[in-house]
Amino acid sequence: MSSNAQRCATCYGEGAVGGQHGPEACPDCHGLGTLPSATVLTERRLRELEAGYASRGDQVGQDVAWLAGEVRRAHHALIQILAASQDAEQDDPTSAQIRGLANSVLNLYG
Repeated sequence: MSSNAQRCATCYGEGAVGGQHGPEACPDCHGLGTLPSATVLTERRLRELEAGYASRGDQVGQDVAWLAGEVRRAHHALIQILAASQDAEQDDPTSAQIRGLANSVLNLYG
């Protein structure tokens, strides 16, 4: 298990949960015992929300689709900001602060 990997609380790191027909792969970690990155978890949840509300065909479904797009757009912008701050001088306090702020949201570096 890598240092950034978080043990799955659903299966307690075992990778399997009890089902009707015996052990099944954990739905949260897909049998790995550790959770994927925050980015993957966020994207997975966005897709679940989109799928759940898309079938409604009403204003709420459209609003959820718009909001999911905005979350993805903001996430992409933060990744670009983080990359730009890493290209800046390493001893620059402003770029270090920007890196820290962007990473606190993205949680890429633990």
